[in-house]
Amino acid sequence: MTHALTFALAALAAALLTGCGTLSKEDGGRAAPPKSDAPKTQPPAGPAAPAFEPIIVSLPFRVDVSFSEGALAKLRETNADMGVAADYYGAPKDPGMEGLDPDLGVWLGGEMETIDAGNRSLTLKGQFDAARVAREVSGDARVKVMAFPVRAYAAEATVTCTEFDEYLSIAVETGGTVNCTLVGE
Repeated sequence: MTHALTFALAALAAALLTGCGTLSKEDGGRAAPPKSDAPKTQPPAGPAAPAFEPIIVSLPFRVDVSFSEGALAKLRETNADMGVAADYYGAPKDPGMEGLDPDLGVWLGGEMETIDAGNRSLTLKGQFDAARVAREVSGDARVKVMAFPVRAYAAEATVTCTEFDEYLSIAVETGGTVNCTLVGE
């Protein structure tokens, strides 16, 4: 999905969230001026920080998780589950901005699923704030997917998995693959 298509999806989501400019039934369908409870004679207190409304979009994608025979045997022996985590991020428009993740840049959110050990496919939600991407990210949002053993130290120390790192728009089209093996295999 291109940057333009991502922006179009964000604009569509914004239009849906704000009511698409529908008019009030009062005044025969004519737009009424915005109502305010503030006194009309009060001057503004100074420049206010702009209010940014989040526009949450979801671009679900598939991740295939596979295991070598040795890794699968170790996971079953230790009764370990697998965590599959996705971090959504992007390159900052301003590399000097505060709060950047040292590895990912602008962190847009994440999710994690816990699965039983065994070859399988799962769908991750791909949710992020498109308005924040438009404001702070240079280019498209990316996703980094990792898998790791959970709830079993012996498996955590001996099973390692590859990572999947791609533009989210490409992950939606192609899916991702993570393969887990025993350390040294």
